[in-house]
Amino acid sequence: MSKLTVDYYAVLRKPLESGRQSPKKLAEAFLLSVPIVWLLYLVTFTVAADSTNYPNVEKIRTTQFIMTVVVSILGIIFSFPSIYRKTGWLQYAYSVLLAQFTFTVYPFISAFFIMGQQENASREILIKLTYYAIILGILVLLVTSIRFSILLKKGAYKKGSSKDITRSKFETKSYLPIAVVVSTAFVLLLQFVIRNIQVGSLEDAILIYLPLLIAYVTIFVLPEQLVIVFCKIRFKEFNYDSRGYLYSLESTEKNIKNG
Repeated sequence: MSKLTVDYYAVLRKPLESGRQSPKKLAEAFLLSVPIVWLLYLVTFTVAADSTNYPNVEKIRTTQFIMTVVVSILGIIFSFPSIYRKTGWLQYAYSVLLAQFTFTVYPFISAFFIMGQQENASREILIKLTYYAIILGILVLLVTSIRFSILLKKGAYKKGSSKDITRSKFETKSYLPIAVVVSTAFVLLLQFVIRNIQVGSLEDAILIYLPLLIAYVTIFVLPEQLVIVFCKIRFKEFNYDSRGYLYSLESTEKNIKNG
């Protein structure tokens, strides 16, 4: 992947070109995320953790408190223009960390705490389910990473490629790989939960399965986010100038054609 030129990654610039992931927009999102992560902390450890049989709740609470403090401080730091203008790729890397922390870690923990509230949820079963869910998450990450790497090398993310056209038109077909990989992992976990834990109500079922689904979807997009971080480190064209404009690909494309 390190041998590929910037044109192989051109489609990945789309969120940057649209301005949705510009440094200024990310800074605004970081400030908004501070009260959100603390709300998630409050809900997770006052509602989801109430009467749960899940082991080591207090240790998890302490760890999450420290992590939430660190994430909040970093979010405030990377929202200052004087900071993110000098460390563009670090700001984006933090946005990836924040997304995983918010949409993978907290939903995962709250889902298992609520599982622990069910009558027949023993600690042994909960620990087994936790390992099973983590292994499935790692498998989703590995499969999507391998698929993403193959597509990159084939030129699927070049400008004008099918991926470029698909993203531009927002075709439903572009979400098929997400549906296949995530739903497979989710169904496997769902079957294991149903066999071992009797969920008491529809509300509990939603509060267990929906957060896990969100977590797996967030893991699915992680390889693409990490590749964009890599591109920001390696290529000038994935960064913004001092005025807040994204560097152009035109000069690079001319050099490739001339070469």
